[in-house]
Amino acid sequence: QAQPLPACLSCSRGPTAPRARAAPLAMSKDVLGDLRLALEAKDEEKWLEAVTRAEKEGYDGDQIAEALEEVISASPVECYRFMENTHRPPQAMAVLHMNDDVEEWEQHIHYSECMLKGAFETVWSIYPRVPHEDPWADNVDKAHCEIVSSNGVILKGSGMASRF
Repeated sequence: QAQPLPACLSCSRGPTAPRARAAPLAMSKDVLGDLRLALEAKDEEKWLEAVTRAEKEGYDGDQIAEALEEVISASPVECYRFMENTHRPPQAMAVLHMNDDVEEWEQHIHYSECMLKGAFETVWSIYPRVPHEDPWADNVDKAHCEIVSSNGVILKGSGMASRF
């Protein structure tokens, strides 16, 4: 029985709005204070430095969430969108394989359930989780997907958006 060839998958989301550069923040010895200041300023560099320091100093997620509660409550969507854009990768790539127990005919179909499921799981893994006010608006986040097999591109999906 011939082994099915893997398909490569490339996914991306975007375009995203360019991030404004905030005025540099002075780093202090107070890690949680630095996290608050970086989040208020939406300063990606200072935010990442403060998150790294907080992890090294042993702060857990609950302590960090409690420290950021006031800042987040002032503008929750902006804060969560900033954190999503900072921590969730804008692109992903995966190599998908057919299961070993598939029937012969399943190896020869153009769009197998296994490949489509793997593709969409990868797409949604990079898709931002912050909902928009109007999920049907033109400016909502969109994801794009391309599945490539040994025969070339077999599927392109562009402009996929969550409507929840």
